[in-house]
Amino acid sequence: MAVKIYKKNNYCIVEDGAKKRYFAGDEVSLYVDNGNWVLVNSSQKNESFSFNFADLQDEAGVSVGTAEQVEEYLTLNTNFKSDAGSSASLITDVDIETLSHFIYNPLTDKLEADRAIETTLNSLFLGEQHKMSSGAENIFFTNLGNDTNFYPMWGGLKDQSLTVNQGSDGFIPPSGRVYSDMFSLPLGGSPTINNTGYSGENYFGVNIAGLGITTTAGENVGVGISLVYFLSINNRKVYKQILPTTTQIFAGDLIEWFFDHPVEIHAGTTIFAEIRKIDRTTDTDYGVFQVREGDVLQADGNYRYQAIVHNRLFEDKDLELISPYLKYKAMDFGLDSTGSTILLRDLTLGTDDLLVPHAVNTLEAIANGSEIQIKIKDGAKIIVESLPVNAVSIDGSFVNSVLNQAVVQLNAIFTNVAGFSSGGSGNPVTSFALSGDDLTLGLGDGTSFTVDVTTLGVDENKFVSSGALSGSNLILTMSDSTEVTIDATNMINGSSGLATSLGWFISYGANANDAVGTSTNDSTVNQQLPFYFGEALEKGSEFKWNFQSNGGSNLILGIWDGAESPVAYNGGANTASNWGTMFAYAGGFTAGSNSTLLTTNSGAKYVVSNGDAMGIRFGNDGHLTLIDYSGTNEVAVAKTIIPLAVTEFNMQMYTWANGVLPNGIINNVDYIWDIVHDFANTEAGIINGILDHTVLKSAISIEKGEKLMFMFDEVGQGDFFGTNYTAASSGVSTAEEQLDNEFKYETNEALSFEFGGTGDWNVNTNATYYFDNGAGVVGYRKGGANTIQGMFSMRFNDDGKLTIYSEDNGEKIATAVADPAIGSSVHLYYGVKGNRAYYSIPVISKQSINGGSQPDVNFVPTVANQTANVTEGDVLNFQIISSDNIVNQFAELDAPSWMSLDQNSGVLSGTAPAFVGTSADTIVVNCKAGNAIGGTVDFTVTISVTEIAYTNNKSINFNGTSSYLQGNPVNMNALERASNGDGSAWTISMWVKPSSNTANQTLLVYGAGDDYNGGAITLKQQGGSSLVLNYGTVYDNIILVVGNAFNAGNWQHVMVTFDGGTTGSVASSSADYYSRFNIYIDNVLQTAIGVASGGGYDGVISGANPSDNIYRIGRASNVHNNYYDGTLNQIAIWDTNQTANVSTIYNSGATQDLSQLTTAPTHYYEIETSVTTITDIEGNADLTGYNFVGANLVTNTP
Repeated sequence: MAVKIYKKNNYCIVEDGAKKRYFAGDEVSLYVDNGNWVLVNSSQKNESFSFNFADLQDEAGVSVGTAEQVEEYLTLNTNFKSDAGSSASLITDVDIETLSHFIYNPLTDKLEADRAIETTLNSLFLGEQHKMSSGAENIFFTNLGNDTNFYPMWGGLKDQSLTVNQGSDGFIPPSGRVYSDMFSLPLGGSPTINNTGYSGENYFGVNIAGLGITTTAGENVGVGISLVYFLSINNRKVYKQILPTTTQIFAGDLIEWFFDHPVEIHAGTTIFAEIRKIDRTTDTDYGVFQVREGDVLQADGNYRYQAIVHNRLFEDKDLELISPYLKYKAMDFGLDSTGSTILLRDLTLGTDDLLVPHAVNTLEAIANGSEIQIKIKDGAKIIVESLPVNAVSIDGSFVNSVLNQAVVQLNAIFTNVAGFSSGGSGNPVTSFALSGDDLTLGLGDGTSFTVDVTTLGVDENKFVSSGALSGSNLILTMSDSTEVTIDATNMINGSSGLATSLGWFISYGANANDAVGTSTNDSTVNQQLPFYFGEALEKGSEFKWNFQSNGGSNLILGIWDGAESPVAYNGGANTASNWGTMFAYAGGFTAGSNSTLLTTNSGAKYVVSNGDAMGIRFGNDGHLTLIDYSGTNEVAVAKTIIPLAVTEFNMQMYTWANGVLPNGIINNVDYIWDIVHDFANTEAGIINGILDHTVLKSAISIEKGEKLMFMFDEVGQGDFFGTNYTAASSGVSTAEEQLDNEFKYETNEALSFEFGGTGDWNVNTNATYYFDNGAGVVGYRKGGANTIQGMFSMRFNDDGKLTIYSEDNGEKIATAVADPAIGSSVHLYYGVKGNRAYYSIPVISKQSINGGSQPDVNFVPTVANQTANVTEGDVLNFQIISSDNIVNQFAELDAPSWMSLDQNSGVLSGTAPAFVGTSADTIVVNCKAGNAIGGTVDFTVTISVTEIAYTNNKSINFNGTSSYLQGNPVNMNALERASNGDGSAWTISMWVKPSSNTANQTLLVYGAGDDYNGGAITLKQQGGSSLVLNYGTVYDNIILVVGNAFNAGNWQHVMVTFDGGTTGSVASSSADYYSRFNIYIDNVLQTAIGVASGGGYDGVISGANPSDNIYRIGRASNVHNNYYDGTLNQIAIWDTNQTANVSTIYNSGATQDLSQLTTAPTHYYEIETSVTTITDIEGNADLTGYNFVGANLVTNTP
């Protein structure tokens, strides 16, 4: 039968009758058998067919001819060789069709295709460096060099052919994926002895990135079988991987299989996972891999395969566009003339170059480590990443150098606080009244806010159980009996205190009128005393603060009378003659300039405790009185001898270094009450108390919808209350009884509303504590006599009725018989029946009747997520910053044990752990901040522990006569040798700057102190320029001398290595002994002259006996001394031979952190901070300095 063989399109085509075969390349075997030609296709299981040479035809069907002509024809028209060693592969029509769409372009050196190409899920490789793979809901780009799986940031458009996707819903904004830490999730419970196929569905209700699986084999799998993991969603394969194993798997084997890259699934997705057994040679599928069944019954009533799935959770977060000012390092901020726009300037461009402005209340400043970050308020976009504090100004004036104060200043500009405050001073808290759990805060304008103290805690693990007032301090007792103290003056937004402009300022000098900017008299300000308080103290007012003494620091409050120039805390600022008037504390309050003690409680002093409420009252008579408010009754501690001639002044102060600055407020008490009846015309304001028959009128009035709050926190004294007084202004002996709508706080603590059977009020007989003693006293009382009655209010209701209401018990007590006139205001009048001290005058304020409810979102604190860095081993002291509305209490939920949060100050503190170079160095602390009115806000503080930055700024200078360093030889085992040639190698490295001294000078010695009888290693400078190594005793040793090694006054690096081999006993082997050592100067191997005294040294080198052995730098033994005269820097010793790393250690002549080398030193010294103790950074062979002075620590370094 005729056989056609011909060449076409680079293929050899064989036609055997109706069958046509295609061969490409050298894949055909051809030989002669019994006169026939045999063509073998080795790729098709050695398929072959034979033909007679006479049957061979060309493409046109013409016979080729003789055997010789056939061989020549085949050679010319095919690509095979006519020998039995060649082979060919069969090319099918499908293969030709496929290949017809590819062409090699030699001009571009590229393979080009004219059809789209579909690959497998894990198969697009860029050489051996990168791979692109499917990860189900993501695509990963793997760096094959380090097996890092990179993923892109995505944005997208949905199918635009659908109407629903043609608007904003069809756009997916750019986002980045954020992952949790890895965790392991068991599926199916624990493995049993039963087997089932690893095949089935899994539903995930969260976004999850699968990282790998662990399961238990239920069958044996031979070496030639691969396990292939498939993952499908909606019958569409999204992931495939072959288990990388070359050994047989046995039933019961634990198989842990981490994926090449993550496989990601969005929440609500059901996936189908399956492992199949595939023959590696033939691709035959042997079915589903059998694994152990789990012991947990599933919802469908069956058991499933057991596996542990290793995962990370993820979420997609929108990407903020990068600010063009992100990396700016010098900025000025201000407001335009309208106060509605924030102006930004880049100081490097000049003050006239404005950047894009922002509206007020759209930016915020936060602390970012030691620098300032500017960001979009309540957003994630960063405007300026990190501004140095000293490069930030407001309208051309630099901000406070204290980071936290600078942030406060910037946020005041960004929110235009000054433009919206009342008179620039806000509305501070001026009074406090605690009744039960209700704390009523009176404000400077006479209004008040009532707070339930049990709602103040922000700690989710501890709750407020009760509260107590001590002056202006609110002391909260938590459910675990711990206490949190809150400064109640700072509980309402806008309140005064150190957080506002009512703090302390520098009095005199170049920085006069600058804010002190710190709560303690630290080194930034303690050379600029005295300080003055920002608000003047007027007659009829009080300066109040909570006493704090930092370590017993002295305190002076008063009026400075010294030179008007800044004075240091220890330079006369506490000299009495420099103060015209002073109240001084030195272990207790004492008499001082123009003041005398009225009360003592400890010898000749009056002692108070930290946190005690104190005040200085400026009476209308001109006298200042120091008051202790911390007890049940106020105590007059001291008073001025001569009254002040002024009507107002700014309080000044002094304290010792790091003393606490008083957290003061000014309380204008005369504002609350006016005197409308002065019996003897002798009253001078209420601050000194009032006399019998005096009638006061509240300066505060209420209208419809408002209530006036008053507190009965003392036993009754028979005083009267009402709503008007119309009798004469003096001389009326019963004036207190002539009030309209009169009621009385009886001496038995009842509120009575009827007198002689009549009254101006209809008493609520249904009230819980309605009171009728049967003798004409009808009214209200809770408990028996001597029971404090608490908080009440007089309410002008919306229906026009005037009522008295118990705030503590939540019930109406009485209603006025006559309604107030429409459109009128109602005042509270107070008439006394007897002399009353100032503290007995009721504290009053007003609220809206429905006011005081919490939380009020208008007052919720604004606390952004914050970041800080702390160097390993350093103390963290990070102040949490709030940018809007005050914070009364802070709490952390999950800080590590080394970190704590001060709930009052918001300072995170603690000593940072060692840097480990992993994600553990970044700690995210979940926190809360809250205030009395606004409630709480959640935020995070991210603390990054950073590695100690390497510095080499100091060296140590030896005097050549007495100074040296010494360590315990027991701890220096790197240089030890137990026997000759035992392999104990070592390396010594140091930087040396020699002097011109030509005497023998010891650089380092280790071993026997008596080197006549014991071995030692001595490295020394000799003759000014030679380096000498002596290994052994005085008599038996190896001595190597390097001439011209040193240049006086120049830094040079010395490195000596020892390979641990033999060093003596055979004189003829001295050359071999010398070769054990290498000496390098500035990375250059030196040629040394060798001497083997006594045939060398074959003994031990040891530091085990501290009574005889020594380890010194800069001095030999006590016999030789040979002190070093020069400078040393960075000394390191290895217990290995570092010859191969000499260039790395030398580092081109630049010092480096040797502890970071692949092989760190065994002992390592950097001389940076001390000449008396030099710590061994890597070992425990610390060095002690002898006969050095501080000046020997020099800044001269390599």
